[in-house]
Amino acid sequence: MSRAAANGSAAFDLDAAAEAAKSEATAQPFAFTWHGKEYEVPAATQWPLSAMTAMSEGNLPAAMGALLGDDAYAELAATGITVGALNTLFDAIGKAAGMDGLPNSSPSQPPASTRM
Repeated sequence: MSRAAANGSAAFDLDAAAEAAKSEATAQPFAFTWHGKEYEVPAATQWPLSAMTAMSEGNLPAAMGALLGDDAYAELAATGITVGALNTLFDAIGKAAGMDGLPNSSPSQPPASTRM
């Protein structure tokens, strides 16, 4: 029995399904400015897997290069942007995408207990 037959039908066409989902998606790119220059990060559903992998590995330059493009990231880095500013950016991107931050973002702090 072939793998396709094991699921009871022809092989799932991920290319076609992803393209159809992309055309139906309402997610918009996230535009931001830094030092007077405008940048744009693709909608989170359009991020290349390499960007997510780089984020999970803590490789911020590779993640930003994959999201912004290497030239735009080099321009941004040349301004002296800090990790704190990038964390703020990722928090804003995550909130705009309906998530509670992104993989490199600091986790939300639980509320303090009122018990003594």
